[in-house]
Amino acid sequence: MHVALIRRVRIVVVASGLVTLCGCPSGSTLPPPINVAPGFRAEYLAVTTARPTLLSAASDGRVFFAERTTGAIRIIKDGVLLDEPFATVPVNYAGERGVLGLAVYPRFPAEPRVYVCYARSDTAAATDDPRAIVDYRVVYFRGTGDVAEGSEVFVASFPATAATTRIGGRIAFADDLRLFIATGDQTDTTAPHDGTARLGKVLCYNFDGTIPATNPTAGSPVFATGLRNPRGIAVDPDSLVPFVFDQSADGLYELHRVNAGADCGWPEVVGHVDTPAEQAYAAAHPTLAAPLVTSTRNPWVGAAFNPSTKYGHTARHELCTADGNDVVGFALAPDRYSVATRGVLVGEFPGRIADLAFTPAGTLYVAVESAILRVNPVPFGAP
Repeated sequence: MHVALIRRVRIVVVASGLVTLCGCPSGSTLPPPINVAPGFRAEYLAVTTARPTLLSAASDGRVFFAERTTGAIRIIKDGVLLDEPFATVPVNYAGERGVLGLAVYPRFPAEPRVYVCYARSDTAAATDDPRAIVDYRVVYFRGTGDVAEGSEVFVASFPATAATTRIGGRIAFADDLRLFIATGDQTDTTAPHDGTARLGKVLCYNFDGTIPATNPTAGSPVFATGLRNPRGIAVDPDSLVPFVFDQSADGLYELHRVNAGADCGWPEVVGHVDTPAEQAYAAAHPTLAAPLVTSTRNPWVGAAFNPSTKYGHTARHELCTADGNDVVGFALAPDRYSVATRGVLVGEFPGRIADLAFTPAGTLYVAVESAILRVNPVPFGAP
């Protein structure tokens, strides 16, 4: 895997220019491409002050992204940001609320659905009033063109408490059309192991909101338990098992393989099992899914399986996430139960990465707090 060898002083200059451009009209010149790894550059596709936080790529080449605080779902088409949003949802964006999850339907564009998880405002408009919320819901929009046709279609929801943190809401599809939702505990540490609660869980639905017959408990959407604040979820195309990046306590970040019925441990287990109390819990709970790896370096945000070897690595279906300003990759062992290697894929982006996505052909897109970038190989002979 490539490790970026870029001097930070250059990134500071680029980032300063980005701040200046954020207030300019949409027709302003974009910043120049930046080096993110030997042989690779990231080109700016959009610069915005609206905090793009979620990305999802479609097989027809379009890339969808969401603005957390406005509720707008935008499209980048042929490398250009379209002026009119694909759709807009009425968000409550108090604290960590807002647009929380985004996923293009696996059969898109033959069945043109784009799924969104968001905190629904009770005012029918975007608001940061923490009291003005209905619930957290997953909906989809249909659209054969670049603007959605009709209104949202409800799929599923989970309740909103007074908490405005530890919400989760990231969503991901399996190729068999099951939809996974990773929910946080909303600061209620009893919820992750309360079988009647939908907080602190991985929930699993069919694409239409019905409950799969293969779920651990008949009639229940609960697929797995024991999460605190999930920051990314992706489904392994090899095993069809979801992997979750969870923010645990004390600045610890954990990567879990989440089998059906798995217990990710929170709050009884933080990180690896290494205290007498945690060892006793593990002995009494054989479904405990101890983390594959942990980190305290930077928040792990977003999750995506890399479908290609375009960026020079050799591991098939490597799991990637954002680690501060870098994209890091985890090469899973052949049995998909452990991490064989990990390292930086591309890095030194101008700001913390909010999300990442690969197109089916393997092109990487990255969202930072005020821009969307696409990572390209440097043409042969280019300076």
